[in-house]
Amino acid sequence: MSRESFNIFRVEYQWVEGEEGFTLVGKGVTRRRFEKDLSEAKRFAESLRGKEIISGENLGKGYYTECIPEYYRQILWFLKNKKGYVYCYFDEHFAYKVDNGLGRSILVERKEKRTKRSEIL
Repeated sequence: MSRESFNIFRVEYQWVEGEEGFTLVGKGVTRRRFEKDLSEAKRFAESLRGKEIISGENLGKGYYTECIPEYYRQILWFLKNKKGYVYCYFDEHFAYKVDNGLGRSILVERKEKRTKRSEIL
């Protein structure tokens, strides 16, 4: 993989009563390298079991409670702080299109997707 490459990976969880979340993390690594880093982050999160933190910041130190969302937060903390991944954000409401403009200019357009909801009486 070249130094100019940057891959984005989706890390997600699902928990009770439909609670779920996901985070996009990125770094210039291959999928195989990411999976190794993710396995290391999982082992790190598992090593924090039993190290309950009552007050203050708990990331990288222990758990408030042992539950999937807490394990997920610890894994993301490890990937960011120990492995150098960055959080990535994708706004799917906007797209940018490069096209031939009139004459010699280049046209760049922004497309915005909107959802409008209203109650029908």
